[in-house]
Amino acid sequence: MRSRTAIQLRVPEVCRPNATREGQVNETIQEYIEGIYRLQEEVGRVATNEVAQYMGVSPASASIMLKRLAELGFVEHTPYRGILLTEEGRNLAQGLLRIHRLTERLLTDIIGLPWNDVHDFACKLEHYIAPEIADKIAAALNYPSTCPHGNPIDPTVDDGSWRLSDAEAGMELLVIKITDERREFLEYIEQLQLVPGAQVEVMNRTPFDGLIQINVDGMQHTIGPEVARYVWVREAK
Repeated sequence: MRSRTAIQLRVPEVCRPNATREGQVNETIQEYIEGIYRLQEEVGRVATNEVAQYMGVSPASASIMLKRLAELGFVEHTPYRGILLTEEGRNLAQGLLRIHRLTERLLTDIIGLPWNDVHDFACKLEHYIAPEIADKIAAALNYPSTCPHGNPIDPTVDDGSWRLSDAEAGMELLVIKITDERREFLEYIEQLQLVPGAQVEVMNRTPFDGLIQINVDGMQHTIGPEVARYVWVREAK
């Protein structure tokens, strides 16, 4: 879930969808657009209740904001069919995500913060950083391809990974990325050594409840589907 703040930050001009939107795309709107994008990556069309839960607000509050986003042209909201970002909404979300992931990389590689502690900071800082400054950060970091959690800096990149929850017994896999960036989740993943770059062997899986027995660096663990769906893998070569 996103870290929230009541302070409204000035949106850099280059982050705005177009010049006519000046003053309209505040931090809260950006938070919603980025949140909807992340949810769409997980489930496709998004329901109002899912947006409300992700943002930590009531369904009524989420409905009011979604109506506003539709008026601004950032989302399409079809009754009983869910919410989708428009092209303009996707472009804005992808720009924010690029800045977010570069900021996470800056905080780990230069500042020295642990990988499980940078998401909330990046959620706040991304609203201060214009894309041209993000370009300079990328250059200073020698153009990293992923954030500390393995997600592509460029959100449009397809890294060819898929969920560990879809793996079959006997597969030997390489962890590519983690898409749940909550501190508690990342701390748990780190305890299992199930971090990007780790090699994993799927020992067994139960047919009904989706439990997966894995071997990571000689240690065996059993994880449930709600953990495995946020761990993305490719077959090890």
